[in-house]
Amino acid sequence: MLKESARPSIKPLIQPIILAAGASRRFGSCKLLQSVRGQTLLERCVESLSDTDLPPPIIVSGAWHTQLRDRHPTLTLVENPHWQAGMGSSLAFGIRQVPDTCDAVLMLLADQPAVTGRDLQNLITAFTRRARITCSVYRGHHGVPAIFPRRTFPLLHNLQGDQGARALLRDPQTPLNRVPLPGGSIDIDTQQDWQAYGEQLCR
Repeated sequence: MLKESARPSIKPLIQPIILAAGASRRFGSCKLLQSVRGQTLLERCVESLSDTDLPPPIIVSGAWHTQLRDRHPTLTLVENPHWQAGMGSSLAFGIRQVPDTCDAVLMLLADQPAVTGRDLQNLITAFTRRARITCSVYRGHHGVPAIFPRRTFPLLHNLQGDQGARALLRDPQTPLNRVPLPGGSIDIDTQQDWQAYGEQLCR
């Protein structure tokens, strides 16, 4: 069981990590290149961080690394050579890129376009008040975006498969800060998801 930390005496240094390595098999093409209001999904995710005062994100790419790099020449993408092993592999790979000076990571998925900068700031505020795993809550479940303190890194280093950090977030023995984030329920996996999201924006 993870132990809690006391409230930090100074503002913690939180490194954002964006997971963008998947093959988008259910979508049928690179979903992160889809454009909404003049931005690709990846650009929209990066933009959500712009008002948070955090360092530039580590963007973990994989299946579509070349296409994403060519479309976003100003972004720094780090290619996970083992992306086919699943989201857990990409999360672990991202953790290994984090500078030693960081106190925590903010984990994001690039295919959650309804997550806003205010949502992320709410997570950061909750973590700053109480330095433990801080996760989003939507559809009655714990999920990402989520902040993981450094003491969890050894667990995240060993993740494999497609589950990512889900088991850790849903373990009843894990102490958590829970932040309601309804927009986290919108994730783009299929063409139908994309169409539904576009229709929602037009309402």
